[in-house]
Amino acid sequence: MVARFLLIAGAGSLLVASTLAGPALASAAAPVGQTQGVPPPAVRIAATTATYNAIEAKIAAGESLRLRFPDPTAQEDIIDYGVNDLWKKGIDGAGVTVAYIVTNPDPNLQASMASYDAAMDLPPANITEMALPAPTNPSAVCQIECSPGEDQLDAEAIHSMAPYANIIFVSPPVPETIGMQGWPQVAQAIEMIANQHLADVITVSLGDGESDFINDPTNPTASQQAAIHSLDPAFLDAAARGIPVSFAAGDCGPTDPPVLNDTGQCTPPIGVTAGHPADNPWVTAVGGTIPNAGLATTAGRTAPDALWTARNANSDAASAGVSTVYAKPWWQRGIPALDGVTGRAFPDISMDADDGTSQASPTFAGILALATQVRGADLGTINPALAAIGPRGAAAGIIDVPAGYTDSAYGVTGFATGPGYDIASGWGTIYAPKFVPALVRQIDSQHGPFQPSRQAQDALNRLQSRVSESARTVASGQVVTVTGEGFIPGSTPNGTTVLDGFGVYPPLPGQYGVTSGPYADPTSTVPGQTWDTVTATLTGPRLHSPVPLSVSGPDGDGTVSVTVDTTGLAVGTYTVTITGLLLTQTISFHVKNPSFY
Repeated sequence: MVARFLLIAGAGSLLVASTLAGPALASAAAPVGQTQGVPPPAVRIAATTATYNAIEAKIAAGESLRLRFPDPTAQEDIIDYGVNDLWKKGIDGAGVTVAYIVTNPDPNLQASMASYDAAMDLPPANITEMALPAPTNPSAVCQIECSPGEDQLDAEAIHSMAPYANIIFVSPPVPETIGMQGWPQVAQAIEMIANQHLADVITVSLGDGESDFINDPTNPTASQQAAIHSLDPAFLDAAARGIPVSFAAGDCGPTDPPVLNDTGQCTPPIGVTAGHPADNPWVTAVGGTIPNAGLATTAGRTAPDALWTARNANSDAASAGVSTVYAKPWWQRGIPALDGVTGRAFPDISMDADDGTSQASPTFAGILALATQVRGADLGTINPALAAIGPRGAAAGIIDVPAGYTDSAYGVTGFATGPGYDIASGWGTIYAPKFVPALVRQIDSQHGPFQPSRQAQDALNRLQSRVSESARTVASGQVVTVTGEGFIPGSTPNGTTVLDGFGVYPPLPGQYGVTSGPYADPTSTVPGQTWDTVTATLTGPRLHSPVPLSVSGPDGDGTVSVTVDTTGLAVGTYTVTITGLLLTQTISFHVKNPSFY
């Protein structure tokens, strides 16, 4: 199952919600600390104790903990990560909301989860569905990308770690396939969740290689950087508002496909390529391990967890890499394994990837829900705190992945595990009873310049100044063009279409052996969807009525163009204000009398 990772959705008033199980959206997505409708601690502890006792009974009877569900290892994970020691204290995700999104909605999710909970002896999951307007028919656009069971896998992984957390599930109307298609929707979704505080933790199970983000076939290198950075505002907004975002690191080892095709998830490889958005410093990239769970030790492991490695020359493995777009962040400086590395390395941590890192990221999100409950407040971007406690190892609940593994896959040599942080597995994996309190204590100790939310807000504020004008002084009757950058990329409106696989150049047919599916047809299209609605206004002397402005964009790089015809404007200084969902940019120009110009 390819780790094509994603999360959350929509634009405020466009949101439609329906409850699959549990309370309505308003209570299901309440800010942390609100426990309306949640059973009292004694009831929850009794239920989770019964869950754990059932697992112990299976182990004692020699039964396998693996069942035929999308996530076959949830009971192993309960043992492996020791979450029962937190459950016994009522730390079970109560009052916390985790949001996630996948491409292919499952109309049977409620029934599937009910069956899963019964088989796993878990309390019923509280899942709320948030549907965007005009959803597309998955069968029309998901010949390659969509995979049945992905949403159930994510829900199971979150629920198994934090059984009383609220879960929000979202499916976008435009699927993420490759290149920029679908990513404006992802970015707008993250913004919406952060702005409205609809969730305390966001987990994402979609992603592409950095080299896939190409908007302009005539200038692929420059447009790659611009396309990737055009998504930054969403991640900065979530970080500034204290909402942690985790991304699956990927399933292709050190490589990434130029296109997903019908013959394999990760072929043909294109060499060592970092994945995006797992490469973004403001998200926590979650790599993959294979658990060695049992009751032989107090840590719930019979042996250290192994890295998820390729079984043969053409099978998947946990992804890792070093970004060519983002520089090494300050919190990765001083790590011995990264000496000489100049880019952002990932993953940051690794979790169970028996079903790919699409399982690992939501599993970690469930752990973050427990930490959020302990803290009684949102965690914010956890990467600096993770880097601070990582060197403490087992004392902080960080369990090293042993040396001797590599993430090499598809004939591409990858990265190797080693003591402490390594690029293949990050800091390793976790033991929740020690990891959760250590993480919370470290986050609480962050102040001033070491507080990620402040750093993210500073970076976001700098985007406000990315605006320019074609001329600072003009004569009346001339045209002024104002250009604003840093907005979330736009998408075509409803009723129109975009090319399936938009952003992939050159055209795909025949190039990579694609013989079937939408990528074999360069004219294949999917419905479009309006996202960041940008408006512009003009203020100045003696303006008694609004002046019509021509506004275009945001384009694929997040650039907005505003054209101002100064005909009839009085002499004086005028200000153009460009307003999007997140950014507001202003810039002024001066109109002079033509006779003195």
